[in-house]
Amino acid sequence: MIAALVVAVVLGVPEGRALAKGTPVDRVVVRYFTPETGGAAKPRFITERQLSFFARLESRAEGVDVPKGDYPSRFVRAALDRIVAEDMLADLQIRRGVEPEGLPHLADEARAELELRVGGASRLAAIMEEESFDDTELRAALMRRVRAAYYVDRAIQPILRPNEEELRAAFRTSLHPLRSFRFEDVREEMVRWLVQERLRLVSADFLQAARARVTIAFVPKPEGS
Repeated sequence: MIAALVVAVVLGVPEGRALAKGTPVDRVVVRYFTPETGGAAKPRFITERQLSFFARLESRAEGVDVPKGDYPSRFVRAALDRIVAEDMLADLQIRRGVEPEGLPHLADEARAELELRVGGASRLAAIMEEESFDDTELRAALMRRVRAAYYVDRAIQPILRPNEEELRAAFRTSLHPLRSFRFEDVREEMVRWLVQERLRLVSADFLQAARARVTIAFVPKPEGS
């Protein structure tokens, strides 16, 4: 189960150990706080169900199908790190007091990009159903992702408006789900993919640089449950 792997992620148990299959229970498995998210007085929490869903997305983005309740450690670690990093970046954007222009539309675009990464709208819907993750939760996560991208673009490095040369170079050299199409036919989709890929990489670097001020703790399962 996810809970077992969260211990491995937090305490540094070697990778490669898969989670045991089982029925996930929606309970808090991770508690974390950072100065960017309000410090120890305002901890954030991740439930087993949420972490399971995002681990599934990480696996699908790499073209790997994992069954419900059986999540390899690298995908859980990637999901946990991305949640925390994007939360930190989004909160920094919120502190600026300005929402990204057209936030609802941008969240729709982020969903379209996510559908592309995981294998289509029907595949995303199936994962959401299997992991009991609803549209409201997904939209909140995507709005957080949009805010994070806007903060990165304005405060760290430009990522939102790749130029033509950058797009074509990424199309030629990157592993992406649009390889079987002509660039001219999927230019808009390629822009969305490259923006999210840049956000993923910058978020990982940002969290790595911030490790000393990030506290992540496993929440033990209640006794008798």
